[in-house]
Amino acid sequence: MNTKFPSLEGLGVGGFRRGNRFLSRTAFVPGRQALWFILALVLAVNFVGAATNGPAKDNRSPTNAPGDIPAEVLQPAYLFEVCRYIYRWQLDERDLESLPADAPLVFWVRALHPPLDAGDKSRLAEIILPGLSMSIRVKKADYTIPELKATVKSQSYKIINVARISLPDRAPADCRIVYLEQQALLDYLYKTRSQRDYPDETLGKRLRAALREELQFSGDQGGPLALINGRHVAHLAPLSPVANELWVFWENGRMLLKFASDIDLANPAVWEHESLMVRMYDIDRQVVVSLDEAPGSNRFLTRDQVGRVLYNCMVLGQRLELPATPEELAPAPGTNAPAVSPPADPKAPLGAGAI
Repeated sequence: MNTKFPSLEGLGVGGFRRGNRFLSRTAFVPGRQALWFILALVLAVNFVGAATNGPAKDNRSPTNAPGDIPAEVLQPAYLFEVCRYIYRWQLDERDLESLPADAPLVFWVRALHPPLDAGDKSRLAEIILPGLSMSIRVKKADYTIPELKATVKSQSYKIINVARISLPDRAPADCRIVYLEQQALLDYLYKTRSQRDYPDETLGKRLRAALREELQFSGDQGGPLALINGRHVAHLAPLSPVANELWVFWENGRMLLKFASDIDLANPAVWEHESLMVRMYDIDRQVVVSLDEAPGSNRFLTRDQVGRVLYNCMVLGQRLELPATPEELAPAPGTNAPAVSPPADPKAPLGAGAI
């Protein structure tokens, strides 16, 4: 059974949004209020990158070396970061216990050559961990969007898909075999298990510009949002240097939101051309035990996946608070009562994550 998180390979299928153009929605969220809030919540967060020791390289030499495999994805430092990503988002104790003790960790790495549009110079690769029966596909985007006169070019390879797969007994002929010292990797994962990396100030400014655009988005529906003591509360998961995605748990709306882009999130083109895509998951209505319960649909997460996202958002992430806007506190149409209740104590401190 393939139990993967929704990936960038699925972008454009139900529930994603390009800029202000919604393709469809997977769940109800008042558009202006929700997106205004989520984009605003990162503005006060600064990047925190804890320094860590680099990975150790195994003494064995790589074998089976086809010439078109990108050198970047063969580097131990890159492979360690890929492993840190799946350690945080995919692995559990059974995976680690299944690895043979005192043996190097084996990677099968190969270039991928899927059909691409004319002029698309993107490069793709696959990193396979046979010991975990796991495939990680990565992409270095390099293409243009003629209608926007925009160039989409990533500076490094970013994860676009992770999946459990069935594997042959031996590495395919087009793979290069890389060996890394397993204990060094496990030590690195343990040391960085609580490392928290957040958007920097420059990225926050770009989000502020995108926020102004979102304020013009129409489509608010239904009643007022349920504020928590007159505020929105969200939890932002740490970023990964090998993935262009950002997960947020919006506590008021009981929603998980995944922001993703083919371009590096720090690239101004993400905001200039509105290439950021958003997917929303209602944790009351879009959670299943197994994705086999909804075959062919990408509108659901499993309970295990939701638990993993909530852990990253609420335990490793940062709690952020946003006071209600004057519009939210304005009287509801036809009444003298405010649309939402103001804070019990307007002078109460907003907390470390307040904006």
